[in-house]
Amino acid sequence: MKEETSSNYEKLSEQWRRDFLGWDQEALCRKLGIKDYDEDSIRLSYFGIRCRIDRKTGLISRPGEPEYVPSFNTQMAIYHLLYYSSEHPYNSGEWVNFREVKNAGVFEKAFEKMVLRPFAEAFAGRTEAFEEAGRRLGFAPIPYGDAGFEVPAFSCIPIRVMFWDGDEEFPAKVTLLFDRNITQFTHPETVVLLAEECMGFFLKML
Repeated sequence: MKEETSSNYEKLSEQWRRDFLGWDQEALCRKLGIKDYDEDSIRLSYFGIRCRIDRKTGLISRPGEPEYVPSFNTQMAIYHLLYYSSEHPYNSGEWVNFREVKNAGVFEKAFEKMVLRPFAEAFAGRTEAFEEAGRRLGFAPIPYGDAGFEVPAFSCIPIRVMFWDGDEEFPAKVTLLFDRNITQFTHPETVVLLAEECMGFFLKML
């Protein structure tokens, strides 16, 4: 079953790669404000790490890291940003919980199970480790919770991550906030994927 799932992911990634080749890539860059591109590639930042999309093959890489192979989630996040963004996307400046993200309510249980709970459990009793992880990743600290950071999934998709450690009465808690207009930049289900990726970056620092 695991091999079958892996094969399905590979097929889906390959389909998106091929689809990318047929898109009006320059128009997509213009509407998203991506200025770092030429006839060979599109370059953008994903959680603070530079990524390159080859315009002739659709393959995603990291400059200076020839061994790098993007995960399924990374590929989907990047392709979905380009494909699902609306004609004139913009951030509202208003931060909301996941349940308030447009059309995302149906994914709330998945968000709780796959992101909030494991994130909080991983850093319970480890506020300093959470702070250190955010600093090492280069994320900007924010004055909320016991510790918090503003995280650039992409330059146009910021996420605020706030952590409260637990005590005898209450368990540790993590809250993620998104711009109310995030679904102008990506699919509602992809918001869960981006939150998972965000958690993954922090956990790698443990």
